[in-house]
Amino acid sequence: MTIFDLLGENMAIKSAENYRQLRKQGITIRKTADVIIASFCIENNLPLLFSDKDFVPFVTYLNLLRA
Repeated sequence: MTIFDLLGENMAIKSAENYRQLRKQGITIRKTADVIIASFCIENNLPLLFSDKDFVPFVTYLNLLRA
């Protein structure tokens, strides 16, 4: 099993940048954890399997890979 460090200083900054970028598009992500998870996957080029609609803007605007 691989264990990832989801939130170092750089990931916190990138998560905030992604949140602000979506806000500029008029999109509010309801859960901080969703922003962190999506940002981690984007930065590490990892696909994310999800059913939560909050991840769709990350796919549409920030190139999150959908599994």
